[in-house]
Amino acid sequence: MTNGPKQVILVRKDLRMKRASIAALVAKASAEFFLDNDESNRADKLSVNLTPQESEWLSSGSTRIVLGVPTESVLKSLAFKAEIAGLQCYQITGTSPDASDSDFSSETLCVAIGPDESDKIDEITGNLKLF
Repeated sequence: MTNGPKQVILVRKDLRMKRASIAALVAKASAEFFLDNDESNRADKLSVNLTPQESEWLSSGSTRIVLGVPTESVLKSLAFKAEIAGLQCYQITGTSPDASDSDFSSETLCVAIGPDESDKIDEITGNLKLF
């Protein structure tokens, strides 16, 4: 681990959304890590078993990096590559603002990868630029 664990959130650049809406998507994607791994049986309690990398990530500042991708197909391709590499991915879906009124299909808007070792995530996302 060169720089410790981190979480990377990939956001589509082709979304015609206000920055506040994009910020909300990024926050939701980052929080999905906890919600998807909740093992409690109660609605008022959160119980998450953490890997050593996840525990270090939480105790060392929870580094999050937001990177841009050009399209949904690139986003899905990178998420697939991350999953093949054994990284956890958390996809946020919805309807983009530029969808027509008759288009009710759900699109992948952003994806959180990790938290995990920086080197493992960089193998997938290292060539991308900040959003």
